[in-house]
Amino acid sequence: SDLTLQGSQRFTLQDESDTQIMAGVRQSFPRADKPRRRRERAEHEAETFDAERSAAERVIARDAGIAWLDVWKAEQALRLTRASLLEAERQVQAVTIAFSANRATQSEVLAARVAAESLRDQADGDSQSAHHYRNALARWIGESAFNPICPDLPTETAPDAAALISALTSHPHFLAEAKKVAVAETDVGLARQDYRPDWAVALSYGYRPRFADYAQVQVEIPLPVFSANRQDKQLASARAIQVAKQARLADALREHAAEIRMNADDWSRLHARLNRYDESLLPQSKARIAAALASYGAGSGSLKDVLDARRMTLELAMQKLDLQLDAAKHQVQLRYFAR
Repeated sequence: SDLTLQGSQRFTLQDESDTQIMAGVRQSFPRADKPRRRRERAEHEAETFDAERSAAERVIARDAGIAWLDVWKAEQALRLTRASLLEAERQVQAVTIAFSANRATQSEVLAARVAAESLRDQADGDSQSAHHYRNALARWIGESAFNPICPDLPTETAPDAAALISALTSHPHFLAEAKKVAVAETDVGLARQDYRPDWAVALSYGYRPRFADYAQVQVEIPLPVFSANRQDKQLASARAIQVAKQARLADALREHAAEIRMNADDWSRLHARLNRYDESLLPQSKARIAAALASYGAGSGSLKDVLDARRMTLELAMQKLDLQLDAAKHQVQLRYFAR
């Protein structure tokens, strides 16, 4: 409405011809390319969200798998330590009996007891780690994290790095980045459209109590006469964002390809090392224990040789466990790209 602000007729619609109550409608008519590009942009954004959701699901599965492996490793370490502790306790009993029969020294008895106590403390530490990692796993699977777990790792085949890399363009993370590039390209197109003005039509009706009513028709055509202050800057900004998104897309492809190669290569080398433990190191360490026990039983060896052999065997078993954990985690990382 239009009202006068001074004089005796202020705030009324009575005597001034310019006072009026006006109502109207306005309809814009953008160029046909703009609505199409806006629809495309909305579709690309929706597809980006879908791809990001799928990528997030894979990340959750990967992180939950790694958390489970940490629990598995702690449980297996506890099992190995308890088995060694059982042997150490038997050794304490045997040495104590031998000491009573004057066939062992007090130093040997104390050495056996210290070895057993050290293993007992190590078992407590492994138990603490197992509880710690189970609580971490509960972050992903809830109360199921405290159920018994399978002691065996799943059988895995050698990864095919070339096949995984060739399929990267269909990976959700890559698709999300590609859709972001599509959004940026659409924004560039929309910025170019701002150089070509839209137009609009407005229809209004004015009511004046003591004067004739009237209708008004307006045609609006904005002119981009100062494009350097608006259109040029918007287009330059949209192009810069497009270039950045394209660079991020290329970087994502290189990043994932490097991760696949690294994990596949590490997996292969770790399994070669694991074979050495199974075929050479662990069998020889167990044979050393048997030889040390035989020598000690025959009186030609020392208890120290027995304790050193058992300690070395446990250390090798723990080292193998670390390699198994490392290899399994690399496999989980590769499964993130394979699913």
